[in-house]
Amino acid sequence: MKKVVLCVTICLLFLVGCGKQEQPTKKEGERIIATTVALTETAAKLNLDLVGVPNTEKVLPKKYAKVQAIGQAKQPNLEIVRSLQPTHLLSVTSIKPEMEKALKGSGVSATYYNYNSIQGMQKAITELGEQFHRKKEAEQLNAVYDKQIATIQKKIKQKKKPKVLILLGVPGSYLISTEKSFLGNLVELAGGENVIQATKSDEEFIASNTEALYKMQPDVILRASHGFPKQVKTMFDEEFKTNTVWRNFKAIQEGRVYDLDENLFGITANVNADEALQTLYELLYEEKKS
Repeated sequence: MKKVVLCVTICLLFLVGCGKQEQPTKKEGERIIATTVALTETAAKLNLDLVGVPNTEKVLPKKYAKVQAIGQAKQPNLEIVRSLQPTHLLSVTSIKPEMEKALKGSGVSATYYNYNSIQGMQKAITELGEQFHRKKEAEQLNAVYDKQIATIQKKIKQKKKPKVLILLGVPGSYLISTEKSFLGNLVELAGGENVIQATKSDEEFIASNTEALYKMQPDVILRASHGFPKQVKTMFDEEFKTNTVWRNFKAIQEGRVYDLDENLFGITANVNADEALQTLYELLYEEKKS
């Protein structure tokens, strides 16, 4: 009888020991750094824990209020990054050249996701869901965008496409957004026709002169900002008021000039893309959500 009890005790101790070994420690788990606001917001939607987030003036999800900031998206502080011992450093393709330069020789590598379109972001969400065991959350999030795109596509099916010019401003200058940019992708999905097309496969933004833009006679002009929205709006207002060529644009004369909210209409896709698409549809067709 004593032998039986001893054997049972040994077996129980063995099983308990195995159970403890199967529990991964924090050090053995995933240590993820999101280097952009868009990726940080995506991570929150997927309920991922992060050890690092970007420095930004924007409000990040409350989940990451006490998470270490690692510097700017294009140039993170490598000393901080290395100290966090990341297993995954997440970035986006639009800043890959700058990030690769910043990481050179550091021993740290990044994974890049294409956030230049809603579809690209959806692909990234799927990949992140599979990578970090959040497949269900990823599917639910992507379903939101699928539904919104389908709704808008149904509405624009029989409508005439307005010609759209997209200006991306920074204090002192501006560029034109092509169909390869997130803003261009939104215009296309919302039923607009971008008057500026890329001449290269990855050309998101180009420079152009006012006279060339005037010849295209856009029906709608969208003004977006990349930081400093108030200063950019003031710059555009002054330019449109003092430049005689701008004053002759049909879109300006008819009041079809719209300043886009930077929180919805950034230079890369973000988790609020469904709201951005709806808002843009309403602007292009002067309709309100029913």
